[in-house]
Amino acid sequence: MARKAVEGGTSVMVATPHYDHESPAFELPEITEAVVGHNSLLQERNIPLRLVPGAEVRVNAGLLQSAMKNGGMEGFCLGNSEKYILVDMPITDMPLAATDAFFHLQLHGMVPILAHPERNRHLVEHPAVLRDLVERGIEMQVNSGSLEGIFGKAARRTAMSLLNEGASRLVASDAHGLRARTPDLSRAARVLCDLLGEEAARLILEVNPGLVLDGQELTGLTRVSARRSEPSRGRFWRKPR
Repeated sequence: MARKAVEGGTSVMVATPHYDHESPAFELPEITEAVVGHNSLLQERNIPLRLVPGAEVRVNAGLLQSAMKNGGMEGFCLGNSEKYILVDMPITDMPLAATDAFFHLQLHGMVPILAHPERNRHLVEHPAVLRDLVERGIEMQVNSGSLEGIFGKAARRTAMSLLNEGASRLVASDAHGLRARTPDLSRAARVLCDLLGEEAARLILEVNPGLVLDGQELTGLTRVSARRSEPSRGRFWRKPR
């Protein structure tokens, strides 16, 4: 997978194993230990990829309880930035605790990044909810596989709209293996170039990920895609058919 990532142009990858506060499968320090060990292996095998620690935290009542405490969530942030935390929801619905959990994370100075919102059935069918999350300052991270169409037409359409409207400023591989969900971002990069232009693709795939790891504010997108046709205003907020 590391070689595949490098072939696709990736030089830094965040290791984000799934973490559930209600039923944790491992202790948080194990992530850092695994990253250190794998970085050593990559160096030994001359693979020019650097791993940094992170986690993909499930949104549920357990996360809300932890977020309400005075601190303690910084260790889950991406790249030890103590600012951005990657969260995910079940594919079919939106947990009741989600909005409050995001609010308390933000109270502690953290910015939730919602993984693959285009794959959440509730958000796709209720775009007003998705709009509200964006307006509350939640960052949206689209899957490269959604842009490639492997999760279906609705996910691809929603992902393209999120990017086109500037609601999503991040794209990640969400890699799970070497077949359908690979760490190769080259095809997603081509989709982004066609949709928004080369400069916007660079911001989404290179600049903004670096800003996340540094704990800095993300940059907006330069709409060089206007060389085609200006997208209709508000298109993202309409329910996909």
